[in-house]
Amino acid sequence: MAGVFFTLQAGLPKAVWILCIVLAVACPTAAEGRSAWQTPGGRRAEQRDWYAANFGSIDALRQAVDEPGLRRIRDEKGAANAVREVKRRHPKLPLHVAVTLVKAL
Repeated sequence: MAGVFFTLQAGLPKAVWILCIVLAVACPTAAEGRSAWQTPGGRRAEQRDWYAANFGSIDALRQAVDEPGLRRIRDEKGAANAVREVKRRHPKLPLHVAVTLVKAL
């Protein structure tokens, strides 16, 4: 409301005031719509496709990661931290594949 008050007091045309109100409503609405449009299922499909295109199997993934480093993290800090490390290095990797990799080490 303060923005509306100062806009009216500044002597700006009403078109600028109307544009500000429209943007104040439209921007959050568009962001919510974008967020709702990108469903978790869509992200999972994208992750699966990325994994299939880049690795395709656990064996190929094992060759691409630092196995001794992951084993050390798993043994010292726990399996959850090792999975986090895998996901940090490969953010598009599906979670279940990261868990399977850490269990297979």
